[in-house]
Amino acid sequence: MVCGYGAEAHHIMFAEPNAMGMKVGDNWCVPLCHSCHMKLHAFGDERTWWDLQGVDPKEWAKLNWEKFNGRGN
Repeated sequence: MVCGYGAEAHHIMFAEPNAMGMKVGDNWCVPLCHSCHMKLHAFGDERTWWDLQGVDPKEWAKLNWEKFNGRGN
């Protein structure tokens, strides 16, 4: 999603409130290569990392979840 290489699933942790440290739903997953995935986690501030990449992961996740589930255009 950032550099275009490979893909691992990353859960967008700020996409919805979570209880007791649980991950957000799979509807909030986006693809990242291993290198970008590790850079994001090492950076620490996920919202800022995405802003620096110029990518809106929540919008991408929403559109693709709707397509996957037959509700998109």
